[in-house]
Parts: sequence; structure tokens; C-alpha cells
Amino acid sequence: MLQQYLSLSFLILSLIFSIISVCTAKSNIYIQCSQLNFTSMTPYESNVNSLFTSLVDSASMYNFNKYETSPQSDGVYGLFQCRGDLSSPDCKDCVANATSQLKTTCPMSMGGEIQLEVCYVKYDNSSFFGVQEKVEVCRRCGPSIGYNSDVLNRIDGALAYLVGGSGQYFRGGDFGSIQGVAQCVQDLSLSDCQDCLSEACGRLRTECETSTWGDMYLGKCYIRYADQGNENLANNGNSSSNKKSGGGSNDNILKWLGYVLAAIVGASSLTFAAKNCCNINVYNKVKKLKKDLEGAKKEVESAKSEAKSAKEKAEKAEKKAEEKKGDKPPEIYYPCPLPMPMPMPMPPPCPYMVHSNPNTCYYL
Repeated sequence: MLQQYLSLSFLILSLIFSIISVCTAKSNIYIQCSQLNFTSMTPYESNVNSLFTSLVDSASMYNFNKYETSPQSDGVYGLFQCRGDLSSPDCKDCVANATSQLKTTCPMSMGGEIQLEVCYVKYDNSSFFGVQEKVEVCRRCGPSIGYNSDVLNRIDGALAYLVGGSGQYFRGGDFGSIQGVAQCVQDLSLSDCQDCLSEACGRLRTECETSTWGDMYLGKCYIRYADQGNENLANNGNSSSNKKSGGGSNDNILKWLGYVLAAIVGASSLTFAAKNCCNINVYNKVKKLKKDLEGAKKEVESAKSEAKSAKEKAEKAEKKAEEKKGDKPPEIYYPCPLPMPMPMPMPPPCPYMVHSNPNTCYYL
């Protein structure tokens, strides 16, 4: 039995390490495809391929560019945005990788977008240049450090600097133990970029309130932070230590791998690794849908319970009314009294007059 567990452990570890290499080397933050499709071997497909070629070529010289193809009936609009501190060769490699993945994942889609770790690519059949997009497309939060005021204040200070920084499209740096970066797509105006980053920052602090690290991606901007100096705070919310342990990042990874391995051997929870890997956005949507369905189910059960309770109350009231009706004494009907006979009228008295003959009576 022990040998079987060890064999399973090595198999799972090799699988997890392969997953981590995919998620760290060329990590997909998110990828989305349009629901509208084009027909193969048409001018639109040719224009998409031409657009992708132009984006990759331009990325060897710039960290941002946008293109549109003609004619307008089959026109395609597209752009790329590399991180502001990325070298030109690395930018080109990232954009080439992004367009390749779009071709594979969205082979016949009229539009699509992909966010990798250090670059972003989007294309569509209608122009989206300069349009604000504040819809949340991806959110990731690290483990909680608890309400440690020292660390949370430093995180707030770093994010405030990123939002109210130099007014450029790319902002980043180290703020003590906090590393932060913010980026806008450069088709936005600087004022729209500022609005987008303010929105992203607010949502990030709400969703990842006490996390050691957090990422918030909106349609045209993102903001990220990570506390590099307090890796043990996830297990000790009251600690205010600011020391860096040697190889802390590797220790942290091994620690989480140990948790995952133990969960798999004990209760088969490989979904934990998948859930915390690349497809966080998809998982969150599924989780929200499941939560909504559970809420709807609870409402239905509550309505059924209330209906059952109302029915029982009605039956009790009806039964009580019947009981009261049975307790009412029977009505007694008395016979009507017979009418009294009218007295017969008596004749008036005969006036009597004395006559000479006493034996004779005369009526007047």
C-alpha cells in the first residue's frame, strides 16, 4: 500500500510541476473568443493573418501598436500592448506566442483577446480603439495575512502610488517589501487610463482585502501587487516581521505542493491545483453560477415551506371553526301560544221598572 502511495505521489508531483511550468513560463492570464465566426478561405481570414503578422513585426520595435486592414467590409482591427519595462525581443516573442494561441484557441472567431503575463493582444471586426472597457475579466487573490495593519498600510501606500503616479501608461516598482505594477492599453487617453486604474484599484482592495498578493484585470488596464517580505504572514496574521528568508519563494511553492499532495492522497482534490492555476476567471464564473443556482434553490425551498405552513394554518383554522360549530347548543323552538278565546258579549242589563204587576218585566 505504501509503495502505491509513493508511486502515486511521484506521478502527481510530476504532473503538478508540469502545470506550474506552463503557468509561470508563458502563463495565460485569460483568453476570450468572439461568438461570431467567419468562413474559411475568405478575405476576412486573410486579413486576420495579415494583421497578426503586422503585430508581431511591429513588436520588434515598439511596445504598443494598433492596425486596421481594408476594405472596410472585411476589415479587421487589432492591437498589442507589451509591459512597459519589456525589451523589444521579449515583446516580439510574447506577441508571437499570443497570436499563435489565438489562432489555436479561436481559429474561426471574428474577434478575440488574450492576456499573457507580459503582453496583451486583441482583434475584432469592429473598431474598439480608444473605447473604455472597465469590465472585470480576471481576478486573482493570494492567501490571507489577516488584519495586519502594518502590511495592509504598506499595500495601500503602494497601490496609491501606482494609481496617482507619474501619469504614464506603465507604472511599477518596489515599495519596501511590496512590489507593484500597473498598465493601461495605450489606445486610451491618459485621463481614461487614470479612471481605469482607479476602478481596478478599488475592486482589487475590495476583493483581495487581506491577501499577500492580488491581480485585477479590467478590459483595458490592470493593477497588481505582491508582498515579498512576509511570506509567513499567511499563517500568522499577527506577525509584523519584515525579514526575507533565503529561497522563500521555492519554500512557499513546496509548501503548497505538500498541501495539494496531502489532499490528493487523502481525498483526491486535484481540482485545487487546477482551480489555482491559470483559469481563475473561468472558475470564478462557474463558482458564481453555482452559488446563484444554490440561492435560487433555497428560495424555491423557502417558498415551498411557506406555502406548506400557510396550508397547515388554514387547515387548523378550518378545523377549529368546525369544532366551535359543534359546541353550539341546539336551538329550541317553542310552539306558538294558542290565541285566547274572545269573551262572549253579555247582554246589557235589563232595566227594570216597577209596575203595578210585580210579575211583569218590561224592556225599554
